[in-house]
Amino acid sequence: MTSRTIILIPAYNEGQSITQVIERLRQVVPHYDRVIINDGSSDHTAQVVRTLGERLLHLPCNLGYGLALQTGMKYALLRGYETIVTLDADGQHQPEDVPLLVQALEAKRADMVIGSRYCGGRPYIGPFSRTAGQRLFSHLTRLLIGRRIYDTSSGFKAMRASVCRTIVDRTFMDLHTETIVRLSLLGFVIEEVPVTVQERQHGQSMHSWVSIFRYPLMTLMLTLVAAMDVWLRKRE
Repeated sequence: MTSRTIILIPAYNEGQSITQVIERLRQVVPHYDRVIINDGSSDHTAQVVRTLGERLLHLPCNLGYGLALQTGMKYALLRGYETIVTLDADGQHQPEDVPLLVQALEAKRADMVIGSRYCGGRPYIGPFSRTAGQRLFSHLTRLLIGRRIYDTSSGFKAMRASVCRTIVDRTFMDLHTETIVRLSLLGFVIEEVPVTVQERQHGQSMHSWVSIFRYPLMTLMLTLVAAMDVWLRKRE
């Protein structure tokens, strides 16, 4: 599994943090390949990545997190990678936890492993609006798939190529709750392992005051679409 593993790093205006993320990955998992998906950044993210000699997929405009990652997954599938890890470029995820997620794929016989901030009895910490949304979608997964996923919005995942093929097959996938629900209903095994997440040191979060209202509504709609998509597929 180690020889055919790639780390996908979507980046939007993360020029101040991407260097540290890459350097730590080089130290911890030098035998894993990496590719950065520059999602139409308006800062110097692309220049930093090129200077570091990293592989770069450059999107001409900002397509959003889900489509940026689908671009990276298509790249990985075309080149025959067996295991795909997704890691945010803002420095909140710990590169040292990457081997933990990859090893858990085999140990737990899973198709996807989520690096979770909340499983194992960990409390939801943060602004009320955000923690309320995280709890809501965690319980929504239990309602739809029969078990609770505690961190449905984690961008830190390890998955098998078969999972990526299913994800890129549908354009509505944003790689959060709706993806977890659809994959689970299709029979894929999804597990969580606890990880530590640091606070962002540079740049701006994609969550603004507007997204506090827009993101939950969009996620709810996509999740219902995902569940209906599987239901219709099974009826065919």
